[in-house]
Amino acid sequence: MSKFRSTIIPVDSAASPYDLRQLAKGNPAEFARKLQKGVDEKKLKFSDIQRWDHLYRALHDVQIPVQVETMGIKRTVSANAFPVLTGTLAIAAINESYEAVPTIGQDLVTEMEDNKKVTTIGQINTLDKDVDEVKELGVFPEIGTSEETVEIRHRRNGRSLKISAEAIEENNVSDIVTKINALGEIAAEHIEELTLKRITDHYGSAATPAETYVYRPNGSGTQLYNETANNPGVRAPSGTRVTSNGLVDYTDLDNARAVLRAMKNERGKRINIAWSNVNILVPDNKLAIMLAIANSQMVGGVANEMSNWGPDGAFSIPLDRIKSSPKLDDLSTTAWYMGDFKRQFTRKWKLRFEFVNLGMDTQAYLDSRVAAQFRVAWDVEVGARDYAYVVQNLNASTAPFDE
Repeated sequence: MSKFRSTIIPVDSAASPYDLRQLAKGNPAEFARKLQKGVDEKKLKFSDIQRWDHLYRALHDVQIPVQVETMGIKRTVSANAFPVLTGTLAIAAINESYEAVPTIGQDLVTEMEDNKKVTTIGQINTLDKDVDEVKELGVFPEIGTSEETVEIRHRRNGRSLKISAEAIEENNVSDIVTKINALGEIAAEHIEELTLKRITDHYGSAATPAETYVYRPNGSGTQLYNETANNPGVRAPSGTRVTSNGLVDYTDLDNARAVLRAMKNERGKRINIAWSNVNILVPDNKLAIMLAIANSQMVGGVANEMSNWGPDGAFSIPLDRIKSSPKLDDLSTTAWYMGDFKRQFTRKWKLRFEFVNLGMDTQAYLDSRVAAQFRVAWDVEVGARDYAYVVQNLNASTAPFDE
């Protein structure tokens, strides 16, 4: 998973929270070096600091040189040693809490970075005349091309927190550590929830479609999952949604696969989706059923018939390609999905994780004795590049948002 980065970079690289005030004042580069080294080697953590009040009194008025990065440009400025220390420790703590949150979104998208608010992805479609043979001296037909585009927009988000001088003076360790850890957890959960909402087209494919749509051909919000033939386009002859196909046994997998295998490319030919790229996405409510099917060598209730979906079957799905999360149950406890998700969905980062911290030499300290401030920010959105690679399956005929 991507990590938060700071806009403040120690001039040298490292420091320790147990360095004396004299080290910070007499050799600020060594102070910074020891701090960073302790963090990098995981020998110094935010939660290790038990006396924030002592640390604050020792360092709150000491200035050290740091490099500030703004829009890719670095410059050296003087900064208070206390927020530099706490900020360095906080970044590590936030990253640790961020990575501790179990997620599956990264396994279902192709990642990209683009600093534009609206990213346009062009798809060059080859147009063929479908000539089976060119006779001797015959003219070879020329292929043509047309360009379709899809849009991926952006979604800015972030969180901040303030730590008062009183909280530090009273050495309220648990409160400080809890708030710092919350920043990473909140970021991870928001991004995971956003990703799953887009992959399921939670709003755009509801019974009454509405923003935000994951699929925007030529910039127009379009329902991604549809049971109607040739929708959302003619390359989905059986649609992209299978109704009355709740995950009960292997026949439901057969039904989904049949629709997936009917998908066509821009020349009207069936797409041969590599089976090794296919994942099955299920809510936690359906995980046990899916695992039972995937682990069953034989077809239940039929004598001596091997299951195509079992461990040795032609359509065997390894357990690491069965994706599930309880967060899906918040969207639907029955809807499930099959397909090549990474081929269809792109997660665009306009702004990778950013971390900024400030200390007591700010207006906030003058106004209300805010001793330290932290802010994390990110800008990410998910869009569908295509519609022919993933099939949605419903228990009945009602869209998940309205179940």
